[in-house]
Amino acid sequence: MKKRSTPEIIATILEAANGGIGKTRLLTQANLTSAQFQKYIELLVAKRLLAKSDDNGGRHAYRTTGLGIQYLTLYNSIKSVSYLRL
Repeated sequence: MKKRSTPEIIATILEAANGGIGKTRLLTQANLTSAQFQKYIELLVAKRLLAKSDDNGGRHAYRTTGLGIQYLTLYNSIKSVSYLRL
């Protein structure tokens, strides 16, 4: 399996969390270990690319913010331009 870059992992997380998602589903959809999940979630919440909310049961849900959507738009634009040059 190819090693993913940090921007690629961030984009995967933000895409998966678009519309809201729980921790377990996010872990599996983004194909992350628990340690990776913790590292990236803390970073994305701190940078306001991802919002964390609590429900009454104490569970956390994550959703991509407007700033996160902007990141995805820019990331996908850069990715498509870089593929044209290869």
